[in-house]
Amino acid sequence: MAITLAVLVVLIPPIEGLATQLAILSYCTPLLALGPIILVVFGGRTPTIFLAAMYCFFTTMVGTLAGLRSADKTSLDLVAAYGGGRWQKFTKVQLVSALPSTFAALKIAAPSAVLGAILGEYLGGVDSGIGVALTAAQTSYNVPRTWGMAIAAALLAGLGYAVVAAIARLVTPWTSAPGAQK
Repeated sequence: MAITLAVLVVLIPPIEGLATQLAILSYCTPLLALGPIILVVFGGRTPTIFLAAMYCFFTTMVGTLAGLRSADKTSLDLVAAYGGGRWQKFTKVQLVSALPSTFAALKIAAPSAVLGAILGEYLGGVDSGIGVALTAAQTSYNVPRTWGMAIAAALLAGLGYAVVAAIARLVTPWTSAPGAQK
């Protein structure tokens, strides 16, 4: 949703104010306060999914939007000079320019999603997951198990980061090439 909203902001500039307010609201809302409400209204795993998505939304939208706006003006002018319209500029230049920033945002979002999912599980409504195991370990004062679950969560977050980084290297090889600008 965040990537779609960033694309819409670039294609339909008048919605930028609303989209930016929505992103800031998602970032500043105390998600632990929303979790129980989502649990009561929807039940099941919905709080887990909702919190994971909310933790990712802001960084993904801002990163994608920054990437879409980072398109080289000369490249945009070249597409226009060859008769390309707004859609060609967007697909041939802006989307390609946005890939490194979008993947950078997704690398941040992947561990955040793990945190959001754990907090969603921690709030209840599910009977399995790291959040549930952490709650059980804390309740029984099982310190080694609590630390083990914390380390497992950190490893899972790191794995999410590594997977996105590997995909980014495959999709945007020009950013990891020797001599690439950093």
